Order: sequence, then structure tokens, then C-alpha cells
Amino acid sequence: MIKLKKQKSTEWLGNGFGGDTAEWVVAKDESIGITKIGFNSRAYQEGKCIARGYTRADLLESLEEKRPELAA
Repeated sequence: MIKLKKQKSTEWLGNGFGGDTAEWVVAKDESIGITKIGFNSRAYQEGKCIARGYTRADLLESLEEKRPELAA
């Protein structure tokens, strides 16, 4: 299982402007960022999408298949 560290908490922007989602990084490689865009979660490294999933759990499963060294 891949462990994550929270970089930034969810923020409410107020007055109908919505909110910013939380930002996460992979604990073993902090150059890999995890974010939610629309209804999907994506993993980015050096500005490129390296994995995606409908939920964060799906994303982590996909990322672990591609990069097994990141699992604890």
C-alpha cells in the first residue's frame, strides 16, 4: 500500500466560489503529487500525469501496479 502525506488542506473559497481540494504527495517520493481534478484523481510527476483513477483508492492501486517500489 502506498502511503501519502498531506501537503495542503482543503480550503473553502467562500461566497459561491467553491473550494480547493487537498494536495497530497507520495511519502516515499515527494516529487509525485496527488490531486483531484473534477471527478477523477490523478498522480503527477514533473508536470506529467503518471496515473489516474476514479477514486483516490483506484489511483493508488494503479500507481502501485506501475511503480511497485513506492509501496510500503
